[in-house]
Amino acid sequence: MRKMINMTLAVCLLTVLLAGCGTGGDGDAYSRPYFDGVSNQGKTTDKPYLTAGDRAYIIGAQDGHFPDLGSHIRDEMGGIWTQPIKLADGFWLKLSDTEKQNDCWLMKADTFINYPFGNRFIYQPVLDGIRVNRTQFAPEGKTGVVIQYTFENASKTTRTFKLDFVLKTDISPVWFSRQNGIIDGNDTVGRDERNRLLYGKDLTNNWHMVWGADTGKGIGTNGYALNASPPVATKGNGPAAALIDTLTLQPGKKTEVTYFICGSTESMDDARTVLFDLAENKDALLSEKKALYHSTLERAKIDIPDKKLEETYNWVKINTQWLVSDLKGIGRFLGAGAVEYPWLFGCDNSYALQGVLATSDFELAKSTLSLLKDVSEKVNGNGRIIHEMSANGFVYNKGNTQETAHFITTAWQTFLWTGDSEFLRDLYPYIKQGIQWLTVEMDTNNNLFPEGYGIMEVRGLNAELIDVAVYTQQALEVASEMATLFGEPSTADGFRAKADSLKEKINTLFWDEEEGIYCDFYGTKEQAVSVTKGAIHQVTYRSDSVARAEQIRFYTSLLDRFDKLPEGTENGWFTNKNWVINTPMETGIAPTEKAIRSLDIIRGKHCGEYGPYLSAVEKNQAMTISTGVQAMSEARYGRTDQMLWYVNCIAKTLHRTLPGSIDEMMPSTLPGAIPRYMFQYGCPVQAWTIYGVATPIITHIFGVSPDAYRKRVVFEPHVPSGWDRLFLSNLRIGDNLFSIRIETEAGKTIYNIVSKDDGWNYVLSLPGIAGRECRLNGQKTIFPEDQIPLTGQRNRIVVPSG
Repeated sequence: MRKMINMTLAVCLLTVLLAGCGTGGDGDAYSRPYFDGVSNQGKTTDKPYLTAGDRAYIIGAQDGHFPDLGSHIRDEMGGIWTQPIKLADGFWLKLSDTEKQNDCWLMKADTFINYPFGNRFIYQPVLDGIRVNRTQFAPEGKTGVVIQYTFENASKTTRTFKLDFVLKTDISPVWFSRQNGIIDGNDTVGRDERNRLLYGKDLTNNWHMVWGADTGKGIGTNGYALNASPPVATKGNGPAAALIDTLTLQPGKKTEVTYFICGSTESMDDARTVLFDLAENKDALLSEKKALYHSTLERAKIDIPDKKLEETYNWVKINTQWLVSDLKGIGRFLGAGAVEYPWLFGCDNSYALQGVLATSDFELAKSTLSLLKDVSEKVNGNGRIIHEMSANGFVYNKGNTQETAHFITTAWQTFLWTGDSEFLRDLYPYIKQGIQWLTVEMDTNNNLFPEGYGIMEVRGLNAELIDVAVYTQQALEVASEMATLFGEPSTADGFRAKADSLKEKINTLFWDEEEGIYCDFYGTKEQAVSVTKGAIHQVTYRSDSVARAEQIRFYTSLLDRFDKLPEGTENGWFTNKNWVINTPMETGIAPTEKAIRSLDIIRGKHCGEYGPYLSAVEKNQAMTISTGVQAMSEARYGRTDQMLWYVNCIAKTLHRTLPGSIDEMMPSTLPGAIPRYMFQYGCPVQAWTIYGVATPIITHIFGVSPDAYRKRVVFEPHVPSGWDRLFLSNLRIGDNLFSIRIETEAGKTIYNIVSKDDGWNYVLSLPGIAGRECRLNGQKTIFPEDQIPLTGQRNRIVVPSG
């Protein structure tokens, strides 16, 4: 039943797809607008792109090159990957005119077009009238990629030319391998004469790759070179080899040549099997890939007046699917980001999965959380949730404190959306251990504030942090609900009592009445001095000398002020004024008066053009997550238009670096410097962006509050100013599907809510509706309360204006 909805949709879509879909997307029944792709218009040719697949992917530059890029493995994060190994630094194609004796490398694509399912590179004509474009995609479930070149003879004579497809191997392990005894060996390349393929092998490890071509006559090429030279040097240590063939093109004719690159951590035979599968079924695999992304767009589908925001919402769903990994021996999960963070994270997923749930991908949310629990239990065993696991299965950071609390709240949200009590029951024992770890092991002074690092990776900020305290309070609340569900009333009471006490302490000890905002952390004078010194150390490395000097002066003044305080002074402290001071509002635990005051101050003093700075002291960087959390903070207190301002801060950065995507880092203006775009930082595709876009749209604008286990839903819409119609369809809650349409006409607002299944209890909550005459399914009705109870499959509510 859990997969029935998706499977049914996929079968229907596949029927449409098999009518014929080409690599470029032309002619698809659902090709517009997303399947027509989005172009970089030649403006970001040196920026990264991603050809996404759940078992293989390609990263290069939008001009078609493969520059050395990345920092986790210095200059080695690009190329062709089948996690946990990299296969190659890149590939290049040379055309040689056999009659005119001239040649040309395809060195720079003029235009890059990004599709949900793959990419296209369009080159300027070469060799006096040969037009070339390159398309590529990574089939789902396959450790290989497909690259197809289309050649068109735009000249008036028959042309014969030689193709050299040069690939430079770099068969090497993923990040955090050497530290765990996985050592990269030398590569060797050779020719598989029987199958007319080339192969590569790491001489130390059981890592293999093969590549081959289909020129329209089946797999295989007429020639090869095992000592080929790419047109540019890359830092990978592997040798290069070339597949060589000859093509003849009549005037005005087109032809295609398709290349396949595949890998295996098991055997050369396994890599070959994947290649033959791709070669035989490439059209069907592309159709399946398109069906996947069409179903992604159809899930939790919105139609709203703000078409830029609607476009952003849809691309963010697509971006999230790009980051899904399904690794043999590990499992299926949502990675954090490309280029730098394609592996498993606790923090990132605790945000991202809330958007994944709101957009109806329950299976991904559950598999990711289950994997986080399993890995954490193996590595930590005490309830603590890991921060980061590489694709080789090794854990780099066993977990920052807030990640355990945040994981617990996300697990509860997953239960509310899915109604899957067995999923929650499986996690519950480890969740109870997590509560023990947070409230006992990490609270050494017994003041209810757990110690340790939080979301902000700031040197020295190892204290009792606001985000850790807030998310722990939320974890205690939902753990109490879990204990009640599973028949443990005394445990539930204990968790609830601690949650209530912690909420009170956050709102007193972390609150600064003079500043009108919550503090970064609570602790002693000595901790405040240590954190401030850490901030000075980090600022020292800033490139902007004017801003650096200004910030050092600020932090030095803090140190002078702290030195005058008595030893052992305990307080809430400001050092960085980090964005996470908004977490009491994000979660709704701040009293309304304090919340509104704080929200106004953050908007007025802590924000730039694109939302809150990561540090309101340094004011030099912002991220989609800080802006997204601020949007949710506004939503918690019913400030819809203010919320929408933050969401649109994210939306206006769509296509900025990578067409169809949103950078992890927002554009930033550095004090005392010319405004610049921070392309060199962060990921061009980032998972947690969906939290700041989809979650406020679904849970606040459409007002969806699910309780699938009890078959209950509350709809409490908050329509932004100027919106006269909005529609949400194909929203999964449990095994049911809902839609809600809201339309404002002359003198009235009409709500149409449809449930696919009968037997559910759902409510339309409209503050101020009590005592007013409305129409429910054509009947005049006066409701005594602000909540209108609904049953059955279709309900139409007409509310007079005023």
